[in-house]
Amino acid sequence: MNRIIDFHVHQGAWGGVRSESDRPEGTLERLSRFGVEGALVMPFAGLFSNWFDHPADNDVVYDYCREFPDRLFAAFTVNPLMGGAALDEIRRCRELHDSRVLKLHPWLQGFSVTSAEMDAVAGLCEKLEVAIIFHDGTPPYSTPLQIARLCRDFPNLKVVSGHAGLCDLWQEAIAAARRYRSFYVCICGPHLSAAQALADSVPSGQLCFGSDLSTSDLDDSLLWYRWRGFRALRMTSEQRETAERITPYEIMGNPRPKEVDRETP
Repeated sequence: MNRIIDFHVHQGAWGGVRSESDRPEGTLERLSRFGVEGALVMPFAGLFSNWFDHPADNDVVYDYCREFPDRLFAAFTVNPLMGGAALDEIRRCRELHDSRVLKLHPWLQGFSVTSAEMDAVAGLCEKLEVAIIFHDGTPPYSTPLQIARLCRDFPNLKVVSGHAGLCDLWQEAIAAARRYRSFYVCICGPHLSAAQALADSVPSGQLCFGSDLSTSDLDDSLLWYRWRGFRALRMTSEQRETAERITPYEIMGNPRPKEVDRETP
């Protein structure tokens, strides 16, 4: 059976700092306290090194996850503004590490999702079957409808709203998911009433959950708060099973399971 996956975890801490005591087995133990069995692990340092060291940073995340390949899944990052170097790094991570998810943070990395450079990255990811998870919910570069445009122009690209629009733009995330089957929503940041509206409005086959845990930050309050909130959502057991165990694997490239329709709990 597929594992319960936290689809929004960062290796390290804010600013790219990494603790020497940060070990993958420790992260898995922390997740297990809340009934979570695995995670998509994304870079942190790489989001702050916009013009250099992306390969080194991506390799750190890959090495962090490689000891537990069925429980920790390494994402990677580039900055589209790097042009050809960004495209080369996408190819390297896909071919060398079999990485299936690219993490982009338009607000922090300072690029527009409507740029030619972004389109080049999206086109290559579509070709290589690499999904893109975006930081979203932060204008002017990171709104759900801005990133949903990529689903229109690159119909075979899997696009993930990494924060479901946060507290202000969650309605955009709902609109995008309803329009595009290739638009996925990671509930990670909206207030609880918005999270319930997302669970009610978006098919569970397009939903997943994420805590935004930083592996080098040993404060589990965010992990506790987010997963406690997810478990409080009014969902059928089948809907919850799909969002927790099936959608994450679909995004990462597993065959799509049977669709689960929305039901009244």
